[in-house]
Amino acid sequence: MKVKKIILAMVVSSISTGLVVGCAPSASSTDVIIYTEERVSEIKKDLSEKISESIEDSGLRVAEALPDGSFVLSLGNLEYSKEQPKQVLNYSMTTDDKKSKETLAIHCVKDYFDDEKLSESDKFIKAIYNIFKSLTDTKLTEKDFFDEVEKVFEKGEGNVELPSMGEICVQVSKIDKSTKILELRLNKEFILK
Repeated sequence: MKVKKIILAMVVSSISTGLVVGCAPSASSTDVIIYTEERVSEIKKDLSEKISESIEDSGLRVAEALPDGSFVLSLGNLEYSKEQPKQVLNYSMTTDDKKSKETLAIHCVKDYFDDEKLSESDKFIKAIYNIFKSLTDTKLTEKDFFDEVEKVFEKGEGNVELPSMGEICVQVSKIDKSTKILELRLNKEFILK
């Protein structure tokens, strides 16, 4: 647990890779919230704890931390092997050059074969449910979440529509004839005082 928190804390200060486009941002309020650096620091600490718990509670662990600020998540085996499907979590919070805003980027993605069926025991789906739940006030059960993801997954691609999504996007996309991806993304800006 401590190793995961340390890795997550290091990623907070890393530079984010660009997010894949697809989900349109939800309509946001015209009210702009201004944050102090102290408040953003509290948010970073809280998010590190929530994401670390989400990984642990789903039965995954960090197998490899990459220089771009992403992780390869293990299915829980003692050794990472090439046979495991790639499951990546990218989590960062970066400050712009003018130090006027910080941008939070969370991106979780896993590749699946196009003809593959989803399983309720899939630890990646459990991880994105746990992350979704920790970032929202959802009352959705893990089973309800899985059912909604499975509907879109069976169609082959599209956005998963869930209550209380806010700025979170859950999406299935085809990347070639034989592969599709399931991903959860969040990109949020914090305007600084």
